[in-house]
Amino acid sequence: MRLNSRALLLLVLSGSSVGTSFGFSIPSRKSGVRLLSAEFVSDHDVYKINRKLDELAEQCGDAKKPVVAIASEVEDIYHASEKKDLVSFNVLLKAWGRTCQSLERQKYIHYDVHEKLSTTSIPSVAVYTPRDAAEHLTKHLMEAEASYEKDPDGDLIYPDETSYNIAIDAWAKISVPDSTEAAERLLKKMINNPRLEPCLISYNSVLDSHAHSSDVTSLKRMNKIWQHMQNLAEDGNKKVKPNLRTANLILTACVRMAERLEDVNDKMACAEQARALLEDMKKRVDAGAVEFTPDITTYSIVMDVYARVGIAKSALKAEDLMKEIKEVFQETGDCRRQPNVRTYTTLIGAWSRTTDTRAAARAESLVEEMEELYAERMAKGTPLKPGEETTKPNARTFTTVLHAISRSRDHGKAKRALRTLMKMRELAKTDPDCTPTIGAYNQGIVVPAAYFLLFSIY
Repeated sequence: MRLNSRALLLLVLSGSSVGTSFGFSIPSRKSGVRLLSAEFVSDHDVYKINRKLDELAEQCGDAKKPVVAIASEVEDIYHASEKKDLVSFNVLLKAWGRTCQSLERQKYIHYDVHEKLSTTSIPSVAVYTPRDAAEHLTKHLMEAEASYEKDPDGDLIYPDETSYNIAIDAWAKISVPDSTEAAERLLKKMINNPRLEPCLISYNSVLDSHAHSSDVTSLKRMNKIWQHMQNLAEDGNKKVKPNLRTANLILTACVRMAERLEDVNDKMACAEQARALLEDMKKRVDAGAVEFTPDITTYSIVMDVYARVGIAKSALKAEDLMKEIKEVFQETGDCRRQPNVRTYTTLIGAWSRTTDTRAAARAESLVEEMEELYAERMAKGTPLKPGEETTKPNARTFTTVLHAISRSRDHGKAKRALRTLMKMRELAKTDPDCTPTIGAYNQGIVVPAAYFLLFSIY
C-alpha cells in the first residue's frame, strides 16, 4: 500500500521509523556530497526521499552514533533535492531535534568524538553542543518562516504546528540556562501567528522544559501555564486540555523544588502540594475526566517528592502512597498502575534520607518483597504485557539500600552493608544490572567496618 504525504506525516510525528532498506546508499561527503546527493534525489520521488530522510533522522536519536554527521547528511540531501515538501522539512527539523537529545546524553556517557570522526565523514555543519544543535534547528525554522512572510502566496515550504513543536521539544530536552526562555519564545510566536494554533503537545513541551529547569520560579510559572491551559479548555479549545502528562510534569517540578529547598517545613509543604494535585486528579477522574487517571509514574513521582524531605514522617507518607497504589492495582489489575522497580526504589530512597533506626531494616525488607514479587511474576511463564514493568532490583536499588544502611543508627549496619555488597557481586555474575557501581562501594566506605571486611575477603 502506498502512503500519501499526510499518512507519512503522521508516521513521522509518531516518531516511528518508516523505512530501513531501500536499495540505495547515501554517498560519502568525501566524494562531494552535494553533487552525488543531487544524483541520488533525481531518480526518486519525494515519498522515497522522505522515507530515507526519516530513516537517517531516527539514527540521530542514538547517542552512540556520530549524530551530527548523520544530521548533516539529512540536511545535505534536503538542500540538494528539488522534490521536497513540508514532510521533508519537518524530518530535517526532527533530525536536529534528536541530535540535541543525543548530544545531551553524550555528556554522561563515554563518547570519543575524534574516534567516531576518524571512521566517518566530516560534518558540513558547525554543531558541537546541544545548544548548537537547538540553535541550528531554530535557524532553519525562522528562515522558513521569514521566507513565507515575504511571499505568502509563493510556492514555498512554510512551517506548521509540527515544525514549532519539534523546535520547542528540542529546547526542552537540553540543559542550558536559557532553554526554557527559548521554548517559551517559540510558543509565543505560535500564539501570535494567525496561521498557527498551539496544541497540547506545544504546551506540554514548554512545561517539560520548566520541569527540568534550575530556575527557582519554574514551579510557579508552570502553575500559571496549567491554569491558562484549563481556562482555554473551558472556553472551548479542547486542543490544549491538560492531561496526565501535564500533571506528571508539574509533579516532576515539585521533586526538583523539594530538592532545592533547605528548610524541612518548606520541603514538606512542597510534598503536600504534590499530594494535593494527586488528590485533585482523582477527583477529576471521579467526575468523568478519565484522561487524568493517575498511573504508577504519578504515584512514584509524588513518593519521590516526599523522599526529598528526608524525615521519618515523610517516609511514612510515601509508605501510605505505596499501600494505596497496591490496593488500586489489586482492584483494577491495570499493569500501568502496578508498583515497579522505580516505585520500590523511590520508597527505599525515602527511608535512606532519614536517620531513623527503622530505615536499614525497612530498606532490606522492601528488597526482599521486590524479589518475591519478581519470582512470582516470572513463575507464571507468561510474557510481560505492554507497559508492564517488573520489580526486579537493580544496582540503583541496592545502592539506595546501602545509603539507608550507612545513615542508620543500627549497630549492626556494618554486617548489613557487607551482606548487601556481597549479594550484588553474586547477582552480577548472571545479571549485569546488579553490578556494584562506584556509588555502591562509596556507600560501603561510609561504613568502615563493612569496607574492611569486604576487602579482607577479596
